[in-house]
Amino acid sequence: MADRLAKVRRIQAVQAELHRLAEWRLAGLARKQQELAEEQTVLIETLNDEDQLHGLFVGAMARRLRTLAGETERVKVAHEAQTDRVLDEARRLKQAERMVDRVSVDHRRETEKRDLQALVEALLARRRDASLP
Repeated sequence: MADRLAKVRRIQAVQAELHRLAEWRLAGLARKQQELAEEQTVLIETLNDEDQLHGLFVGAMARRLRTLAGETERVKVAHEAQTDRVLDEARRLKQAERMVDRVSVDHRRETEKRDLQALVEALLARRRDASLP
């Protein structure tokens, strides 16, 4: 029973690590979305500026905005998929935690049962020894 408990705890540890990694990836995607949004904002502000030289770079800025829009869409799709993955990993982690709880209770009961049986046998052995002349 102790071996089973150790195995289940290892499974729980792996699930916790997978969940943590999924959350990190999700945070990275969120950070990437924020960076893309900031870069788009800067480009749009630059296009709206009344600077004399900005007209020379309008084509390049427009292409960059289109590229950023495509990247933003890809990151958004990846973020949604990663969100689903985080939820799935959280569900698996919770299942592993419940399994550890069940096996821990079973292990504790088994240990208590063995201890009680050993105590009863010891008491019976003393009783037999005490009755002999």
